Amino acid sequence: MITKSRKFVVFLSGLVLILLTVNTFNFGVGGNTSVNANLDEEIQDNSALNDIPLMAYLEDYINSEIRQELQDYDISGVTVSVVQDGEMTFSKGYGYADFGFATPVVAEETLFRLGSISKTFTAVATMQLVELGLLDLDVDVNTYLTDFKIPDTYAEPITLRHLLTHTAGFDVSTSLVLYESYEEMLSLEEDLITNMPDRVRPPGELTGYSNYGSSLVGYIVQEISGKTYFDYMEDNITLPLGMNSTTCRQQLSLEFQEDMSSAYFDTDHPGFYEYFSLYPAGGFTSSATDMAKFMLMLLNNGTYNNVTILEENSVQEMLSDQYTVHPDLPGVGLGVYETDYRNAHIIGHGGDTIFFHSNMMLFPEENFGLFISYNSRTGILGMSRFISGLLGSFYYFNRIVEPVENYKQRASMFSGIYVSTRRYYSEKDGVDILLWSQHYSANISVNKGYLQIAGLDDIDFVEITPYFFAERTGTMDLSLFFKTNENGQITHMYTNWNTAITTFEKIHSSYVNTNLQLSLLILMGTISLISLSMWGIDSFFRWKKGKERGKILLSIPKIWTIGILITAILTIRLLMKINHETIVLSTETATAFQSILFLPYLSIAFIIGNIVFTFFAWFGVYNQDKKPYWDLVTRIQYSVLTVFSILYIIFPIYWNFFIF
Repeated sequence: MITKSRKFVVFLSGLVLILLTVNTFNFGVGGNTSVNANLDEEIQDNSALNDIPLMAYLEDYINSEIRQELQDYDISGVTVSVVQDGEMTFSKGYGYADFGFATPVVAEETLFRLGSISKTFTAVATMQLVELGLLDLDVDVNTYLTDFKIPDTYAEPITLRHLLTHTAGFDVSTSLVLYESYEEMLSLEEDLITNMPDRVRPPGELTGYSNYGSSLVGYIVQEISGKTYFDYMEDNITLPLGMNSTTCRQQLSLEFQEDMSSAYFDTDHPGFYEYFSLYPAGGFTSSATDMAKFMLMLLNNGTYNNVTILEENSVQEMLSDQYTVHPDLPGVGLGVYETDYRNAHIIGHGGDTIFFHSNMMLFPEENFGLFISYNSRTGILGMSRFISGLLGSFYYFNRIVEPVENYKQRASMFSGIYVSTRRYYSEKDGVDILLWSQHYSANISVNKGYLQIAGLDDIDFVEITPYFFAERTGTMDLSLFFKTNENGQITHMYTNWNTAITTFEKIHSSYVNTNLQLSLLILMGTISLISLSMWGIDSFFRWKKGKERGKILLSIPKIWTIGILITAILTIRLLMKINHETIVLSTETATAFQSILFLPYLSIAFIIGNIVFTFFAWFGVYNQDKKPYWDLVTRIQYSVLTVFSILYIIFPIYWNFFIF
């Protein structure tokens, strides 16, 4: 049984796993850690690298780069394999599978966790059943489910194609995903039922990366095949391909346990073995040389070593674009996604657990593939640097950037906060969705007509075609695309480094900036309470002295002021509560705030009353002697409150509360 402290570590680690991106490469990585000694002795060289077009110095790059990464990021071990023209041309292990016992990584033997590369295996299994006529990519998945059903939240049903392209429209599942103890892990069916996410948008509309969706596909595979997911994968994929060092089982056999690499936070801090409840999305374990066989099968249209796993048309459908947002941005296939960078056309999948970080990249035009995996948490930094360096070293890129004519005038419409669709859309127990979402957001600002993204320092983006931006010097292959709604409002953003599998939604600026709300509330409340207190004290002493209170008309305006104060406080307070429970998009109207719709209209009634009473007070309307009501100080106080009430109405207008 895991201790409470260990459970807390697992919980936090689970959040880290959810937050890890599916980027093929990142920017701004770096580190400074201790140096490992005698690295040359740790390298196991299994074969020599053949000549690869455009990459004659690839072996030198891999060796020198990984040696340096082991030092820079305090990584324990790395494994690599390369395939070209139907053969495995290169495989090596670097560093240690067990740092404490100085056990080296051996590419043919040492097992690494694949993380989300598992989704590609699940997609292959799905396409096999499609070939047999047992599955259809475009029918309601509820057709295949018996023990539970996906709610019909929208008229359009979710299909396998939606699930395989992450366009099903799911919220993020509350599943813990991974466990340190096998005994505490939920079964796949239990996890899918217990942690079923809400449907938050119609299917096919936007991408939103979903481990739940991929695992649902794996569950359907076992339901329709009549075999467990584990048995099906072994009988139909791994064993026929000769991938004898690959498994999706979460309890390893003794033989596999001997070859399994340890997991590390860093070389001085071992991690733990991760059990996946959603194993079709991330539970595979393999060696570098086994992954070479899998890559060769995909590059050879479904056949490896005279064994056909998939028909050619099935592989081509998997690897072709099933969802795209712009012709100059990479798309999403079935269980894979594109990364077109520096004139390199790459199809594959990345995979991250807490400790293992992997990437499988296929270059179909060059009949070339590369697999790399790290066994340390800091390996995500090394992998990011490795891939961006690889592409930067061997692929030339330069682009002529010609801005659209009015780019400076248009730039401001694109600024704002954009949050990933891979997020919670409603309040979950123990989850602050604002804090959670800020881990995966983009803040775009304007500088002299150029767009800048927080975190990408000194990089300017300029609009070169309507709604499409490129890095302005043309030397860096970085692009942005903004999507609009039917009213021409900016709603979504995509980047070429996140691929179309990641969609960013533009959110209301006040959502992340609560200072306006709080300042307005405090200012109005303070002035109103001071004025009401002064009026109350004055009324008390007038009553004590037996002075006449005057006409009721003199009292109603002051009581009326309480009304505007109460409605303002309630509106702002409920709005802040809604903000905590859901993220409001920039284009959403009052439909997102139905619980407070009547309050702004009530505020208008009070404000109109304040304006009328202010006019009466200053000009003595209905006063017998035509003199102003109250003394000068009271009239000024009341006028100030009226002005603030008028300014307040800007707030509900800003939030689109009024529907006329």
